[in-house]
Amino acid sequence: MKSYLGLVSEYAKVHKKKNRLTVTCIALSVMLVAAIFGMADMSVKAQINEQIRKNGNYHVMLNGISESTAQQVSSRNDIQVSGWIAQTESVSIQGKTFMIMGGDRDIAAQMNLTVNEGQFPASASEVLIDNQAQTQFGLSVGDTIDIAWSDGQTYQYVISGIFSDFASLKGTDTHGLFFGVEGIKGLPSAEYSEFYVLQFKNGVNIRNAISDIKMDFALNDTQVIENTLLLGVMGQSDNSSMMQMYLMAGILFILVLMAGTFMIASSFNMSVLERTQFFGLLRCLGATKKQIKRYIRLEGLRYCLIGIPVGLLAGCVVMWAVALFLKSLDSSVFPDMPPFQISWLGLLAGGIVGFLTVMLASRSPAKKAAKVSPQAAVTGNINDTNNQKISKASNTEWFHVDTAMGISHAFSNKKNVVLMTGSFATSIILFLCFTVLISFINHALKPLRPYAPDISIMGTDNSVLIDHSLFEEVETLPGIRNIYGRMFSYDIPAENEQASSTVTLISYEEKQFEWSKEQLIDGNIADAENGNGVLVVYSDALKWGVGDRISLYLPDGVREVTIAGILSNSPFDTKEGMLNVICSEQTFTSLTGISDYTIIDIQVDEDISEQVRSLITPQMRLLDKQQDNRDIRTAYNSMSVFVYGFLVVIALVALINIINTVNASVSSRMSNYGVMRAVGMSGKQLKRMVTAEAAAYAISGSIVGCLLGIVLHRLLFQLIIASLWGETWQPPFSVLAITVFAAILTTFVAVISPTKKIEEMSIVNVVNAG
Repeated sequence: MKSYLGLVSEYAKVHKKKNRLTVTCIALSVMLVAAIFGMADMSVKAQINEQIRKNGNYHVMLNGISESTAQQVSSRNDIQVSGWIAQTESVSIQGKTFMIMGGDRDIAAQMNLTVNEGQFPASASEVLIDNQAQTQFGLSVGDTIDIAWSDGQTYQYVISGIFSDFASLKGTDTHGLFFGVEGIKGLPSAEYSEFYVLQFKNGVNIRNAISDIKMDFALNDTQVIENTLLLGVMGQSDNSSMMQMYLMAGILFILVLMAGTFMIASSFNMSVLERTQFFGLLRCLGATKKQIKRYIRLEGLRYCLIGIPVGLLAGCVVMWAVALFLKSLDSSVFPDMPPFQISWLGLLAGGIVGFLTVMLASRSPAKKAAKVSPQAAVTGNINDTNNQKISKASNTEWFHVDTAMGISHAFSNKKNVVLMTGSFATSIILFLCFTVLISFINHALKPLRPYAPDISIMGTDNSVLIDHSLFEEVETLPGIRNIYGRMFSYDIPAENEQASSTVTLISYEEKQFEWSKEQLIDGNIADAENGNGVLVVYSDALKWGVGDRISLYLPDGVREVTIAGILSNSPFDTKEGMLNVICSEQTFTSLTGISDYTIIDIQVDEDISEQVRSLITPQMRLLDKQQDNRDIRTAYNSMSVFVYGFLVVIALVALINIINTVNASVSSRMSNYGVMRAVGMSGKQLKRMVTAEAAAYAISGSIVGCLLGIVLHRLLFQLIIASLWGETWQPPFSVLAITVFAAILTTFVAVISPTKKIEEMSIVNVVNAG
């Protein structure tokens, strides 16, 4: 050994188990930061890909500008892709609605228009049609299509290619025709709107670029239409709701850093304090205060060299596990994301936090260790170095002596109390705050409801009804999971003693009544299902209650029904001042005389849209929502896995942190426990003392965590949920109770191993354990 600093490695070899606790805390903290930041990085990339897939890869649209202005904008060196896109009035071909759009080839590709057969229109007389139209009308590339415009003129166009279907078109039984720029501008249509679409290069400050374009070309806010969601997930939006999201991300960022800091600082502080006598003995051998400080900093650096790489690797493993799970859900969520990618943001954040925290955490213990006098180290009277004055004995009026001593030990060192309490509290706060994200995704990305159909059949207008025979034919098709129909009767005047309104009468069958139980807030479903009443959707304006009788003014006279139950909401939109009234099919027919369905909804296990379409008449529409439903499931699942992944990582780290914290606390007092055993304290009493000390940390941390956690939970809820959807904040008592119970239970479980170890050791070994 050439230098006194060589003692660092020698001490580490002899006390591997003690060092392991500190290294584990560092590794856990780094894993927490690296995993959460890495998962956040992955989540942002996934959401960017999802927004591009759904809404197009563009950043801004300009309208009301001239061709010369467009050319000047496109000449900017920060523009990657630019071009025109336009839309005109819809037309009807063979009884089906066709949306008419057109634009540049490059911009069309960025708007997710993919030509999978033929080629993009090269002249004004060529057009693309969607794949669904090709199938339904038996058209092919090279065929012609006649379009009659609203001014009475009819033109003939050549089909140059077929483009892939859009969920928005299939979901409304609408088709699309896409022209080139020359074709769309030459159409004889009065309704014409065009936009100049811009996509900026990577690394461009889009906010500044948009401001420059507005200023340079005197454009007002209405002429500049941003792709808000895409810019939002890219961190390039100044939209007020996005700014609130950024603020929430900043708060969570600080909380994650605090959690890592407390974990490392608490463990490192204990590691140094339990060896205060050792540092005093070094002073006896001639070590200066400066050398003691260097020793501790070098020791912290050694911890970093082991703990940080292990934590970064563990963080990567967590990220890869999440990515692989998401890929198993639907690989389209990550079209450009390899399963074993490295998030440099997560690694950088984890490494920096781990290193800086250890170096900062070593400053205070190093100063304290350097103050230990050689005399105090030799006599073993270390507590004198801390200038601690005991002015009050342990409180034995309320607690047994052993319990009182444990509580007294817990609060004897103010800095240690702050670190231990902060470590517990930040875990609870972090968990509470991240649960707000669950509420957010349930609002922003509506999960698919149990009653959501994959395919719907309805008339081209409300007067077209669907006979039960069609229902029975469709029901026999293979691949159907559920099929259910509804009858509607619109604009029925209704009144009771409290108020009058206009209602829409809707029929339900058994499955729909079952699904409606989740929305029931008063009354019961069974009476309405059995024909002994109706269900109404809650309305602040009407205040109708269970048992009220409603008079319905039907074409064949006034009929009365009784309210059997009240629902919080329903799947159907209504105009202001109108109300939905739901009844059984038998009740509906007896009230209105109508027995045919207005709509038939189908849930399927495989795509049977073409088989269903072959059964319907031209007066009916088939709404194919399968692709849209897949998009909803994919988006919701991807965000859910990330959010729940955050919570799992936080819970896991908090769990292990509590165990390590308690173990470190017991290890730091091992010699004290040995002395107590030497003067007659039993193993059972010692266990109660250690348990009381750990419980004091857990309870104080839980109190602080609950108080601050509820405040921050409310703040974040107001920022991203109440401000956007108007929902009232409710204290998360259930989540809070579970979190606190888990923290306290883990604390009591954590003391079992160290106390058992103390009981099994000889008194001499325990006394000399420090």
